[in-house]
Amino acid sequence: MHKIRAGVIPAAGKGRRILDLPLTRVLPKPILPVLAKPILEYVIANMKKMGVRDIFLIVPPNAPVFQEYFRDGREFGTRITYIEQRRPRGIAHAIGLTREYINTPFAVILGDDLTVTDSFDNLIEIFFKRHAVVAEAVCAEEDKEVLRQTCCVTLESDGKILDIEEKPSTPQSNVRGCGVYVFDPIVYDYIRKTPESPLRHEKELTDTIRCIAREKRAYGAVIKGANININRAADLFRATALLLEKELNRGSTEAEEGCSHHG
Repeated sequence: MHKIRAGVIPAAGKGRRILDLPLTRVLPKPILPVLAKPILEYVIANMKKMGVRDIFLIVPPNAPVFQEYFRDGREFGTRITYIEQRRPRGIAHAIGLTREYINTPFAVILGDDLTVTDSFDNLIEIFFKRHAVVAEAVCAEEDKEVLRQTCCVTLESDGKILDIEEKPSTPQSNVRGCGVYVFDPIVYDYIRKTPESPLRHEKELTDTIRCIAREKRAYGAVIKGANININRAADLFRATALLLEKELNRGSTEAEEGCSHHG
């Protein structure tokens, strides 16, 4: 199995939709706690599952809390390099800031993504098997309102992405894009050519992936697990409930095994 050694975590966004939480007055969204750990700590753990050891963390200016908590990453089994995105210019632009550091296939996980899975092997396998420029984790999503607030993906039977749309008013499928990707470094050329969106004047990652999809080099891989894109306070509560249930199930299983062993 191929390993991905470098990873990028865009974490410089303003988190506008979650500002109804008082904690965001003092903490950036990726530092908000889920079961006593910041969202970003789960993201880093998922990076490690992909084989990543060198992480490039894109942070906003004047936000020392990232460095104060994660330091050089050694405590978390990684090496972290901090890169400032001085003003909001989009996720694609944030990834583009790492161009001088990365020349091999690399992972990207958004700083507000919470994915609960044992591995991302199928994502990595599809990326290399299909010689893709991008492979994106996707999942089934029956809630149309969630699709309208996130990202809708249309796939061919072999996983090739036919279309991808950010916050669609009318979702064309029940497949949602997750904030987990593997990219070939050629993506930096696509990012450079991606125009800024007329509404937000930012380089949207969805627009970059759509350009790659037109050349039939973008693929989706269904994750084996659960995914929550934390955009609102309700998503944070759902993430807490999901992880709490997982911890309780694990504790119950360990207790049963312990009793069996003792007997």
